[in-house]
Amino acid sequence: MFGMIIDTTPDTTAGAGPALRLDPEGGPFRELAAVRIQVPAGGTIPAHAHGASELLLTGVTGTVEASCGCGAKTVAPGTFAMLPAGKEITLVNHGTEPATVLAVFSQSEFTQGLPRAAAKGCGCQGHGG
Repeated sequence: MFGMIIDTTPDTTAGAGPALRLDPEGGPFRELAAVRIQVPAGGTIPAHAHGASELLLTGVTGTVEASCGCGAKTVAPGTFAMLPAGKEITLVNHGTEPATVLAVFSQSEFTQGLPRAAAKGCGCQGHGG
């Protein structure tokens, strides 16, 4: 088991992007990447694709509208949306409060380029035991 805490405080660090990879280097993940995405109130993350990564997007705080060519889904705490590899997605926060979502991606070149959180997490550090 590998535990982590999702910090929902909006990141105001200069140059910080909306996405931060939560799974630390050396963690037990070979096939998945956990990423925190923050969308400010009234903000948008424009259409983009994730290469070969499949995506499971889960609401943590606030609400975002996740849309792609096949429709739109409101993602709020306790709900999720799934997106197959190769599709473009847009995230929009129509609310007055920041929103945080947890994105779990299958590993690909896209996930390798995401900045990682400094936290090491806790739990099993080994691969397979």
